[in-house]
Amino acid sequence: MLSAHDKLRFDNLISDLVLHGRPEMGIGTYSEKSLHYILKNFFENDADCHEVAYKGFVADIKNKTNITEIQSTTLYGLGHKLDAFLEDSSVRLVFPIIKKRRIIWIDPVSGETKKSKRCVSDDIFSFISELIYIVDYLRDPSLTVTVITLEADDYRKLDGRGKSRKISASKVDLVPTELIDIKDMVFPADLAEFVPKSLGKFFLRQDFAKATRLRGRSLWAVLKVLEEMRIIRRIENDGRRHRYENCYDS
Repeated sequence: MLSAHDKLRFDNLISDLVLHGRPEMGIGTYSEKSLHYILKNFFENDADCHEVAYKGFVADIKNKTNITEIQSTTLYGLGHKLDAFLEDSSVRLVFPIIKKRRIIWIDPVSGETKKSKRCVSDDIFSFISELIYIVDYLRDPSLTVTVITLEADDYRKLDGRGKSRKISASKVDLVPTELIDIKDMVFPADLAEFVPKSLGKFFLRQDFAKATRLRGRSLWAVLKVLEEMRIIRRIENDGRRHRYENCYDS
């Protein structure tokens, strides 16, 4: 739950970043993106607790009470870290969702910037599909998964292909502009909410795809996570006809 105090602290971090920039020091901070830097300072303001070497890995935050890991892109490959850290510590895993991002294009020659009129947003299913990489850890009581919802400016360089130079253009930085919400996920209850009620007790894979607008790997990953968390159950598998039962009882 987002408090007024949390929002004020986050706004102050953004203002400080704009006015003073950020130091480039310590393990793992080289080329650190602004999003990661702000989230790290939001969850722990003591810089001595940042980028701490521990058990052969580097923890984003390690203080006297727990470890915090901030994963702003993918959860792939996180399992080995969780195995080591969860042995003797509680772990908070922070995953940001950018509800609205404004793309700002930078001309690599002149340095001029141009703000895009189009705003691109992530959705909750982008997060759920990433859980496929850590689904075996979600029932561990020592793991807390925190979703933080933001708005951000996405800076990209006009050095890509095509006439617009935007195809495969370099991503420069992602700078948060507003904190919208913070939520500690409760498993499996919070995931069960994302099975559309319109599907009823039994549904087909294609019905789920239509209701959620998912397809391809994202569709497979979300359904697999829901299966592994015993929220849904596959009851028929005849070629491409996958039929499921919504079996979660809150």
